[in-house]
Amino acid sequence: MGFHTLMYHEIREKGTFDTQNPSPILVKQSYEDALPTKLFCDFTDFKAQMDFLEKENYHTLTLQEIKDFYQKGKDLPEKSVLLTFDDACQSIYKYAYPILQQKNFHAVCFVVKGWLFDQIKEFDPRQSIVMAKSELEKMRDVFELANHTENLHQRYSDGSIGMQKVSVEELNQDLASCGQYVDQADVFAYPFGIYEQMDVKRLAKLNIHYAFTTVAGENTGQTPVLTLHRDTVWYGCTLQEFKAILE
Repeated sequence: MGFHTLMYHEIREKGTFDTQNPSPILVKQSYEDALPTKLFCDFTDFKAQMDFLEKENYHTLTLQEIKDFYQKGKDLPEKSVLLTFDDACQSIYKYAYPILQQKNFHAVCFVVKGWLFDQIKEFDPRQSIVMAKSELEKMRDVFELANHTENLHQRYSDGSIGMQKVSVEELNQDLASCGQYVDQADVFAYPFGIYEQMDVKRLAKLNIHYAFTTVAGENTGQTPVLTLHRDTVWYGCTLQEFKAILE
């Protein structure tokens, strides 16, 4: 028995954003980037996906249940799925949170601590705007927060990412700072899904016990816990395709 992990980033209503071009991000940290359309999810599709999980009696996992599965060999409930949302964009609060709350679902948000604003920004569907801390706090009845670095969620033209550019000591300080804010300091998601074996080894030394990639597939008892699988729910994913992910 195993589980699938679903990965979401942004949610939009049809016709409210440019699907032909990446969406520029707006974060507190001095960093510019853009989110590709494939990492968005149409609101109608998202609701249909959550309705399917509810109708089919899927169990939305907590991170503690996953830890118990790997550490203690505890069985997972049938039809278990882990819902994850990266980067804490405002649309998660606007669109995902009410649906998950109504269904009594559980989810995880991988937080880049240095991206969180002190004051709430006005929602603009033409940009990928990260939440303020106060918005994130309002979702704590549904979402538990996990580590996505404090200031190292950056990518460079050579294909590397911020966590690969710093020393072990600097990486440790960054992860520890984010860890002080989130609920699960030892649960991590690789920024942009980019990692090498060097990164896996460094995380193992820094008290990160579970790390999620963007490599699709089911997680079983034999899956290495520092390279756990996640299935991207891409823009335009049909309900039939969504069902196939979970098979």
